[in-house]
Amino acid sequence: MLTLTKSDAVRIMAVGANAAGLRAAARAKRLLPNAVVTVIDRGKFISYGACGMPYFVSGDIGSADKLRETAYGVIRDPEFFRKAKGLEVIIETEVERIDRAAHKVVARSLLTGEVREFPYDKLILATGAVPIVPPFVPKGGKRVSVFKTMEDSIALRKALQTGQISKVGLVGAGPIGCELAEACKAMWGAEVILFDAAPHILPAMLDPEMARPVETYLTGEGVELHTNCPLQGLVEEEDGVIIKTPQGDFKVDHVVIAIGVRPNSKLAAECGLTIGKTGGIVVDEKMTTSDPDIFAAGDCVELKHLISGKPVAMPLGSLANREGRVIGSNLGGGNERFGPVVGSAAVKIFDMNVSATGLTEKAAREAGFDVGVAWGSFTDKADYYPGFENLHLKLVYDKKTTKLLGLQGYSKGEVVKRVDVFAALLKHGGTLEDLLDAEFAYAPPYAPAVDPLYSIACTARNELMEGIHALPPDADLSSKLIVDVRRTKEAADRPLPEKDTKNVPFEEFRVLCDQVPQDREVVCLCSKGVRSSEAARILRQKGCKNVRFVGGGSLMKLAQK
Repeated sequence: MLTLTKSDAVRIMAVGANAAGLRAAARAKRLLPNAVVTVIDRGKFISYGACGMPYFVSGDIGSADKLRETAYGVIRDPEFFRKAKGLEVIIETEVERIDRAAHKVVARSLLTGEVREFPYDKLILATGAVPIVPPFVPKGGKRVSVFKTMEDSIALRKALQTGQISKVGLVGAGPIGCELAEACKAMWGAEVILFDAAPHILPAMLDPEMARPVETYLTGEGVELHTNCPLQGLVEEEDGVIIKTPQGDFKVDHVVIAIGVRPNSKLAAECGLTIGKTGGIVVDEKMTTSDPDIFAAGDCVELKHLISGKPVAMPLGSLANREGRVIGSNLGGGNERFGPVVGSAAVKIFDMNVSATGLTEKAAREAGFDVGVAWGSFTDKADYYPGFENLHLKLVYDKKTTKLLGLQGYSKGEVVKRVDVFAALLKHGGTLEDLLDAEFAYAPPYAPAVDPLYSIACTARNELMEGIHALPPDADLSSKLIVDVRRTKEAADRPLPEKDTKNVPFEEFRVLCDQVPQDREVVCLCSKGVRSSEAARILRQKGCKNVRFVGGGSLMKLAQK
């Protein structure tokens, strides 16, 4: 293994000229000014904000060049990197082979076919990910595409803008599929049909009862949604594409395959580097592969999940940039490390903000935790401040240790900052007690005096310490007596579908609670879960043993359609 110094005229090669590769290359050049740093990429466009492509398609971002500009308006092209960063960036050239013994890569120009060899002392692999496409999808069709590159986004926007696409089928209801649903519908007025094989949308981020309200909102915006609906075939015709599914055939103008991506580790595997269970390149905390002279970063690598301990592929630009810096710093003599991840994510669906971090309840149970769950509906700012929005959260924790495991949320207001705070606690092994001890910035335009994260931690602690148990918002209440403690007008405005319901407004509950029979299974309900949990406590104190409340209240329950 070669150790580098600032005076060495070493040769550093990077394969991949987007977030991870260029971040690593630029950082290495900064620390090793005499190094010769070369970056090769098969694409025409480099260093662009791929996560912004759905917003370019939607028209929120006016020009594709905006995704390639620096903060001060300069296009990040090979000339920019040569002049500003001291890097040689070679585009439209594909690396075909890595010769580890000879320390060289072999690349072919996609324009001329010329084959060149590039020697290296240190090599960085940032080969990204490739779209998952079922084998029966026709190749080369004009009416079927993926959504991975800048060229994909430019072509899709042009087709929508010119009216070539008026009805689109989106296969995959993960973040990209949901973002494209808005992009096609809101700006261009296209009919959108969204499919997913999973029982609900965003299955990697949300549990079912958290996904359903978002689905209700999505369909309310005019998107036709089909879950539990795997793609069985595509038939491309002259005037459209027929999508074949167990729920029937659907004809559209164009289909976008957005099932997901897998690590592009082909080059690494062919040269004998260790590949993990996820298909990603195995790296240590310094982002070094099984070859000490080869590093890897970005969507092509396998990471470790901090909470579950399992290997994961996590294709996020935020992580890729951090990984790239770690490589560049270590090439320059540093000792930086990239540790396990918690998987924080966010997606905007029309005006709904959805975010999550850590493990879902399903994933936590699969990982063997003694899972506890709390739900809650809150406001994102003081409820007397104009423009507040309801905020809905689900907290997942371990009942034995009170260790925090995950958080999910959706709101038209501010939900992402709550997830970010929670993620910071996850990274440090936080517990319910740590969440209760957290200090939040407060002013009415930004938050309630009692932050939603504090409130939901209290809900979880009340269940653990005092036995005030919640039912999930999607629980079947048909055989239970529902004690509705909402005010009479609240209950009338948003009636429950269940028949066995008794309305006892919370303001009168302490006086009238003796009317609730103690020999029935009782479920208390209010709009958000705060009053109903207190009502459940009162009934328990009165001797009612079998009483619970609906987590998240009627706001979350009635959205379970």
